[in-house]
Amino acid sequence: MKKTYLIYLLGLFMALGSCEDPYENTTFTAFEELPIASLLDSRSDKYSLWVELMRHADMYNTLNLRSVYTVFAPSNEGVQRYLANNGFSSISEIPREDAEYLVKYHTIYSKEITQSQFENGTINDRNATDDNLSIEFREGGLNAIYINGESRIEELDIAATNGIIHGLEDVLVPVRATILDRLEDGRFSIFREAVQATGRSEILNTVMVEGSDVNGNPLQYRIRLTAFAVPDEIYAQEGIMTFTDLVDKLEASDNNFTDPENPVFKYVDYHLLDQLKSFADLGGFPDGESSMNINTMATNEVLNFSDQAGQLVINFDEEKGSGVNFIEENINCKNGVIHEVDNWMPLFTPKRVTVLWDLTDYSDLQAICNQYQNPSLGSTYTKIITEEEVSCYTWKSTPEYKTNVISYRNNRGADGIWYADALNHDHLRLELGPSGWVELETPVLIKGSYEITMIYLSYKASSNTGYLQCSMDGKRLGSQWPVSNSKYDRTLERRMTSSFSFDETSSHTLRIVAIDGELLTLDHIRFTPVD
Repeated sequence: MKKTYLIYLLGLFMALGSCEDPYENTTFTAFEELPIASLLDSRSDKYSLWVELMRHADMYNTLNLRSVYTVFAPSNEGVQRYLANNGFSSISEIPREDAEYLVKYHTIYSKEITQSQFENGTINDRNATDDNLSIEFREGGLNAIYINGESRIEELDIAATNGIIHGLEDVLVPVRATILDRLEDGRFSIFREAVQATGRSEILNTVMVEGSDVNGNPLQYRIRLTAFAVPDEIYAQEGIMTFTDLVDKLEASDNNFTDPENPVFKYVDYHLLDQLKSFADLGGFPDGESSMNINTMATNEVLNFSDQAGQLVINFDEEKGSGVNFIEENINCKNGVIHEVDNWMPLFTPKRVTVLWDLTDYSDLQAICNQYQNPSLGSTYTKIITEEEVSCYTWKSTPEYKTNVISYRNNRGADGIWYADALNHDHLRLELGPSGWVELETPVLIKGSYEITMIYLSYKASSNTGYLQCSMDGKRLGSQWPVSNSKYDRTLERRMTSSFSFDETSSHTLRIVAIDGELLTLDHIRFTPVD
């Protein structure tokens, strides 16, 4: 089983990375409005204790800089509750390092996120401690928006000259527990023992992994996973009272639980995704669809998510009229998220569904990108990819020493077709040279026949260029065609075949050949089931 890790980016500015405030003796001039720290200071009736904490953390003047921030500022009452809950009688008793971490945890750098950009689920932009905060909408409209499921937003969109403030009812407690730590809860004893027996406890307890870039420079890779955890009381409904009972239920013939072919290993991996997927992500169906399959870490196994009478359900069985429901979703962890489920969730083969394969949807690509599928960028983000950095793409360019062969682009709102019509706000750019090629693996597809359609971003050119030819598992998919057109920039699609049969449920190899070697701008491929 290949392990992929999300990269921990070290590019925080020194103002946020330093333990001391480098602007401590700097005077800032207010114009029509005030910067964040000064604005909060002017609202002493509401935020004086948070301002005191910012000063104690040597972060006050940093948050007055002419930069851009989103700050979640707890109320005085919320800070008082935090002090009491943690045994502090005053702000000054909080260790300065902890105070600094707390302020950073409530701060998103270089991004102004207003209420209109809130979506249920994980906030795409990470905070200054490199964590993802989450948004939860509850009954009550704008008066019932919660951060991390623990603090209600009391005031929205307080505008400052250098960003935006949202006033919180309570202090956010920084998430330090890993997925494995969360599974320490006695309610998950059987599932946790299965995780340990299969050797998956290491990855579920790891936040950072040391690595290096192509030049040998040190990097830290950030792990972000999703786990679907089964509590003991749910196992009990199936007569599973111990881990041994689970082994028997899965009919494992030996105790080599670390073997990828062992039923217990497959079962555990079936409950894991190699990317962070919030509850909202799991319900983000393609347009016109109410169901989708998502790859698990178990080889050639998928989970199905569908809308059943307005409820998101996992692996809905039409014959039984039931599926797996969520007990609790979006349990934040330092290395991902846990969703607690109400079924022991054995392996299940769902029906074929329409699959939209985003050609950039790979965890190791996400690991090396500063911005990834971000819907609200202020400027276009482009990452040139090298073969040493990823395993999701294999290619041969012409000439072989050619650089800038493959790049990832996350688009901004003003980029026309590159944004509005691109799935997940990004696309893949290929400059392979004449007869150069790239190979990549599809998502797991349930066996059967599909119509296969390429959706691409067609740019205007004086003459048609960017000819390509595709094949699947060595079988040619239709004829060659150009990406560009002579009229105007637009999104186009090309049906490569009306019916292609897959004899087994698995992933498959797509090869894209650049006929003339010119730029190819590709977005996604749609697999539509056909009889």
